[in-house]
Amino acid sequence: MKLKLWKLSQEHNDNYETFDSAVVVARGHSAASMIHPVGDKVYWNGTDWLWADDNSDFGLNSWANPVDVKVVLIGEANSGLLDEGDVVCASYNAG
Repeated sequence: MKLKLWKLSQEHNDNYETFDSAVVVARGHSAASMIHPVGDKVYWNGTDWLWADDNSDFGLNSWANPVDVKVVLIGEANSGLLDEGDVVCASYNAG
């Protein structure tokens, strides 16, 4: 299965210090929704986004739960250029 480019967006957290959207690389819709705009340094444990290095959630209320993320297919990724889980770009609303 080829890697695809997906636009993620969310309207759940719309305050300062939040992400509103990102473009990510994944094989499918479900996998794309599990990617945080910060990238692979963060993972979803089923209830919270956690930092992979210390399992803390400090500062990670900046994105929505995967079920609240809108995922739209926007294209295919070039083979060898991008890897699954890559974040191509992200929009952050600094405060």
